[in-house]
Amino acid sequence: MSRATARGSIPRFLMAGGLATLCHWLVMLCLLRLGLDAMLATGVGATAGLLVNYLLQHRYAFRSDLPHPVAFPRYLLGSGLGWILNLAGFSLLLMAGAGIAPSQIIATGLVALANYLFAKRFVFHEAPTANVQ
Repeated sequence: MSRATARGSIPRFLMAGGLATLCHWLVMLCLLRLGLDAMLATGVGATAGLLVNYLLQHRYAFRSDLPHPVAFPRYLLGSGLGWILNLAGFSLLLMAGAGIAPSQIIATGLVALANYLFAKRFVFHEAPTANVQ
């Protein structure tokens, strides 16, 4: 298990995610101003945000001691699952008539909760080591 406590890791998780989103948007804005295609700009921005988010989640939110070769593939898996959950939740809510903005707001909240739980229990979870003497 990581050194972070649940009470402290939730605000840090949200702060890290907010900073990563800001990074995504700033990179995207800069690339758009340089004349890049919007799809490419958001793709590069999202990748920058993903890397910033991983580093902040690893060191700041969960204060993990896991080495990057272990934690990063787990993080990528969690990010992929979050992407699928967002798309599924948004689509179901939209088909139920919730509207675009409410559907995305609800889906984002559900994905944030799922991402936190997945990161805490799997991505940055460190197995306890036996006290060998």
